[in-house]
Amino acid sequence: MTLSVVIPVRNDPTGLTRLLNQLLQLRIAERILVCDDASDPPCRPADLGFDEAAAGICYLRSSDHRGAGHARNMGIAALDTDHVLFFDSDDLLCDAVVDLLRDLEGKAFDFCLFRHIDSRQRSRGTLGPMDSDQQLWQSAGLQAVTPQQISADQVEQMAMIAAYPWNKIYRSGFLQEHNIRCTEIMVHNDLELHWTSFLKAKHIYASAALCCEHFVAPEGGRLTNRRDRERLEVFQALSALHQVLRETAQAPRFVLPMTTFYLRLFDWVQLTLEEHYHAEFQHRIAAFLLANHDLATMTLIADRAPDLAHRINGHIRRGWS
Repeated sequence: MTLSVVIPVRNDPTGLTRLLNQLLQLRIAERILVCDDASDPPCRPADLGFDEAAAGICYLRSSDHRGAGHARNMGIAALDTDHVLFFDSDDLLCDAVVDLLRDLEGKAFDFCLFRHIDSRQRSRGTLGPMDSDQQLWQSAGLQAVTPQQISADQVEQMAMIAAYPWNKIYRSGFLQEHNIRCTEIMVHNDLELHWTSFLKAKHIYASAALCCEHFVAPEGGRLTNRRDRERLEVFQALSALHQVLRETAQAPRFVLPMTTFYLRLFDWVQLTLEEHYHAEFQHRIAAFLLANHDLATMTLIADRAPDLAHRINGHIRRGWS
């Protein structure tokens, strides 16, 4: 299998240099697509001391700052390898990714999930993802390092993990055939990529191997730490997902996982959002839920998960009070 690594970058020459050096040492990628989101000055690998032609590096640059979603979409449009891994410039791969790629050789899959190390967990003495994600891996019974195709029930559970773009190896043709993209918004741009992939995929593999480390600083300019009204753009991504859901034959299977996921997401955004946006956020939650939950959908939710229906009604009441 041939692999491209798509790296969105903005004003991070140090992280990009570190990651490029690691990729060249691991020798896992035929092509490295550096997608520069209008960095100032540009984060061009050649200017950082890399021989782009010898290293298989392709430099793509946006003329305007449009976010990581647009940068990743530039990479998707330029793919010419069998598979692709999206990876952020300030994270690092683990050696286990080499074994995973070897084990995936010859297997037919749309994408393969893998586990990661979250730096917040490492600081607590644990190597692995955050507890909520780790519980999903465990409840789905996915503890083998060797990649295996997962069942329909396991798919429904694993769709609810955090919607990171860099914890999956995709088949490039799968993304292109279904026109799967990131939402071009500043934050939450990976929700559409994550969920549309689960809605459209026929063959999903998973490996419990820890293949990368995600670094989250308590403070700083990372998207994780943003508290302003850009967070409210989440509804643009969620509305796009509901449109895909309505067009998907297996939609009833995903109603409960998707609803569970975004109600949990709403709680997290509420905790991170600046307080003076709370009322507007609650109003938007209510409007979104009313627009996308007809009688049939609410009947299904109330029948299968009454507590979930109760939470939806609570959000609607708070948003319109």
